[in-house]
Formats: sequence, C-alpha cells, structure tokens
Amino acid sequence: MRVPVKEKARRLKSAVWKRPGRRQRRILYAVLAAALLLCGWWLASEELEVTFHHLYSPKIAGGEHIRIAVLSDLHDREFGPDNEELVRQIAALEPDLIAVAGDMVNAENGNPNVILSLCGRLVETAPVYYCPGNHESNLMYEQGSPIESQLLDLGVHVLVNRAEEAVINRTPLLIGGIPTSPEDYAAYGAEFFQEYEKSGAFKLLIAHYPGLYEGALAEGAVDLGICGHYHGGQVRLPLLGGLYHGDTGLFPRYSGGLYRLTNGTIFVSRGMGGHNGLPRINNRPELAVIDINGRQEAVSP
Repeated sequence: MRVPVKEKARRLKSAVWKRPGRRQRRILYAVLAAALLLCGWWLASEELEVTFHHLYSPKIAGGEHIRIAVLSDLHDREFGPDNEELVRQIAALEPDLIAVAGDMVNAENGNPNVILSLCGRLVETAPVYYCPGNHESNLMYEQGSPIESQLLDLGVHVLVNRAEEAVINRTPLLIGGIPTSPEDYAAYGAEFFQEYEKSGAFKLLIAHYPGLYEGALAEGAVDLGICGHYHGGQVRLPLLGGLYHGDTGLFPRYSGGLYRLTNGTIFVSRGMGGHNGLPRINNRPELAVIDINGRQEAVSP
C-alpha cells in the first residue's frame, strides 16, 4: 500500500524532531538559565565599582584622616563620553589626593589623548600623583612620546624614581614612584628607594608592579604602597581571589586589596580596563578609595 505524500512528510518530521520530555525540558531550562546567569555575570563585571578600604597609621595627625582615590590600568577605556562618569564619581568622593598606578594608556595605540583629557579634569578635584606603568614607559622610552611633559604641563605630579613632599591635613607625606619592573629594580630603582625609605614622614609609594613586594621591597619601610598591573587576576574566584596573570601564572599572590607586609601595607588595584581582549569575570573595574586614619576607628565612606 502506498503511503500518501503528506503522511510521509508527517512521519519524517516526527522522526527528526520529537517534543522533549519533562526531564529533557528541565535540563534545557537549566542550561538556558545558566547561560543567562553567566551573561548577566559578565555584564555586571563591566560596571565600575567603588571600593572602600581603611588603614590606621600613627603618623596621621591626631583626629585627621587622608582620603586617596586610586586609579590604575585604565588602558584607554572610557566610562561615559570622555570619561565623564569616572570624573563625576571621583569628584563626589572628595579625595585629598589621587594616586595613579600606571598603564592608563595602551602603548599599541600610541595615543595618550584619553588619559591627558582625564588628568586635565582630575587636577581640578585633587592633586594627581602619577607613576607610569609598562605601557607609559613604552610610549616614553621606545616610541619617544612626550606624554611625561604633557602630564606635567597639566599640573600632574609624574613620579619616575623620585619623590615629592606634601602636607595634607596637617600630616607630612613623602609621595614617591617606582615604575621599574622587578627584573630592572636593581639597576633603575634601588638607589632611589634606599634613600626614600629613610624618611620619617608617612611614605606613600606608587609602584606599578606588585611583584616588587614579593622580592626587593618585601621588607621595605613603606607605610602604604599602591600598585596595579595584575588586573585583579582577570577572573576572580570566591575565596581564592585572582586566577591568572602572565607575570606570575595561576593565582597571583597580590591580586587585589590591602595586604600587610613586614614593615608596612600595600594596596593592589584590580584596575579598570584591559588590553588583551579577555573579559573580566567577577572582577568589575575598580575605583578604589583608601582612608588613612589617625584613629583606630575606621572612617565611614
């Protein structure tokens, strides 16, 4: 008996696709929910996050505190047109100074306009102290960019193996910067640091590479060191912290936050952007605020 054409088509369709059963539908819904959750997680990881950190120091004048806004590893990223959102949030925090820990540009772009525009407005909020990272160093020393002099013309304090004295809220500070990598420290940073750590003022040292504090500066006399470079480990895992950086491999020792050392404290920024095209997972771009207090009690944000 010949099967009608329509019946053949119906049977073929039935053989190719069958309505999922209840168990299969549950699995499918779970997969879709996980995909949506992961997508939302990724999108949330792209929103700017303001984090607050507190540090006590007897060197801060009694009853006073100093607020530092920390920026690093912007890599030419913009939060709002011309970084309007970033400028607005920093101004609202009312910092006493702004510490920039380098890699705010992408060396491969060869164009510092994003960071020059940003710094031109930040100096209207608070003094800006800027230690170059490896990307700025590439621009300055390999590409011959005038970025250092351009920043100085804007009123930015550019710190390349040097320090400046400042008095903030009745407290003397010595603010220094070491852009040198751990491998080049002995040749380019050691002489400066040996003189720098003799000061009795509150020593704020901006150094792009956290790896310096795993070696040469591990026992250095620094009241607060500020670093970047590791991008928070790119992916942050609950309880474990940052996952990876090319300098260290898996689980960088100092991937983000405050760390107590033998003779001081360091803060490692998770950074604000990236240049390798990889997404930041559970690792939102960070605008950090550090309140240094002259009293043991922390100051509320």
